[in-house]
Amino acid sequence: MSEPVHAAIYVRISRDSEALGLGVKRQEKDCRKLAEDKHWVVADEDVYIDNDVSASKRRARPRYEAMMKAVASGRVQAIVVWDVDRLTRKPRELEDWIDYADDLGLELASCGGEIDLATPQGRAMARMKGTFARLEAETIGKRQRAKHREMAEAGRYVGPRPFGYRFATDSDGRVLTGAAQRLVVDDAEAAVIRECVQRVLEGQALWTIMKDLNRRGITTATGHEWRSQPLRRMLLRWTHAGYRKHQEFKDERWVGPVHLHEADWEAIIDRETHERVVAKLTDPGRVSNRGDTSLKYLLTWIAECGVCERPLVGASQHAYMVKGYKRKDGTRSPDRQRVYPAKYICPHPDCHGVSRRMDDVDEFVERHVLALLEAEGVRVFGGDQAVVEAARARIDAITSQRLMLSDLATTPVDEGGLDEAQFKRQNAKLSQQLKIEQARLKAAQPAEGFDAFIGADATAAWKSARVDQRRAVLDALTEMGGLRITVDKIGPGAFSAKGADKYAGIRVEWAEAAATRGAS
Repeated sequence: MSEPVHAAIYVRISRDSEALGLGVKRQEKDCRKLAEDKHWVVADEDVYIDNDVSASKRRARPRYEAMMKAVASGRVQAIVVWDVDRLTRKPRELEDWIDYADDLGLELASCGGEIDLATPQGRAMARMKGTFARLEAETIGKRQRAKHREMAEAGRYVGPRPFGYRFATDSDGRVLTGAAQRLVVDDAEAAVIRECVQRVLEGQALWTIMKDLNRRGITTATGHEWRSQPLRRMLLRWTHAGYRKHQEFKDERWVGPVHLHEADWEAIIDRETHERVVAKLTDPGRVSNRGDTSLKYLLTWIAECGVCERPLVGASQHAYMVKGYKRKDGTRSPDRQRVYPAKYICPHPDCHGVSRRMDDVDEFVERHVLALLEAEGVRVFGGDQAVVEAARARIDAITSQRLMLSDLATTPVDEGGLDEAQFKRQNAKLSQQLKIEQARLKAAQPAEGFDAFIGADATAAWKSARVDQRRAVLDALTEMGGLRITVDKIGPGAFSAKGADKYAGIRVEWAEAAATRGAS
């Protein structure tokens, strides 16, 4: 009596949208029936199922590869499939199975018709089936790519709901589907996107932004907490700029050029701003950190120790309990809390020369820096103060003329007013002059990001700014104009002696100024 043939069953379906596995279950039932008819033995561990997995793509098929190992080891001597295209849609893979038939005597059984890999006719039939299966896969892929290209050119959105938008609904509140489906701006999420964009352009780390969004309970489009990479991908998405990005996807990879098509939905940010964000986030020199490394104190690594001339660092406020002492009468005094305020210290072991109250140093430095920004901020940050002042004066004059013009337009002509044609002609002339002066003002303004911190508005902008924004201003002042902040050692500890000048020894010096701004 001959030994039984140990067979394996392989079933596969490319797409299981409901994740129920009904397609592979039907295949397995038919394959088991065929194995029984051939008197082949199929162990439970030799049923290999790849559900929702394509045979045309480069993506790995875990169970398929496991079955190949079982065949190569000699444990499995036959394969049962529902049809050859379930096994493979690639002619080159089919040749591997033909080699197994030659070298190991592997048998192949198909519910779609008998295939004997041991004969030339059987091999030819298998190759034909494989070739036509490949043709079918390529034809389907070609049609799908053409459809996606057509939808992209029409500006239609394809995919799950993107952050910042929601799908339009009908009068009954039901989401529109098919050709009627379109995106509409979600105002709350759009505001978050604009905020994140602004913070990235200001130089904030994605990690910092991510932590802040999670702290505020703002979730992704799928309701999850933010992570740095999903946040980065969201900010790089052209959807927000009102464009449909399209690139062909073939053989499991993106191929060909990237095309941008105007979308049929409203943009959240303009294209120029988005391009700046993309440039910022894709800059090879951009440093990525896995943790929050932002500095919490205004003058850490900016102010210098007056003893060793090296940077100071901030130390947070801390407190501890002091136990009460035993009195002569046997009672104990109450415990009390001793609080040490935040301070700037020299962290260098060979010095430790300076320890000053943080509030005092920050207050003194801010007062003198704001005076500098209000008086010379435009020039310091690379602008032209004279041109700015002249442009602003001209803009004020043109604005006054336009107000007078509006009054004349409402005054009867016989009382010295203007008719419609006169108003339009003069208003167009003033509008053109205004555009010219506004462009001149913009060109003469200081470096981008610092224009709010100049002139009379400097104090208000400083008070509303975050610590990292204030530090960026100080860094720019240091680099562009030689700002130097020095804190000398005065008295013991953080120096809070009663009656003493709390600003003594704090120096704010400006290289371009003739006189030193500060106290000595």
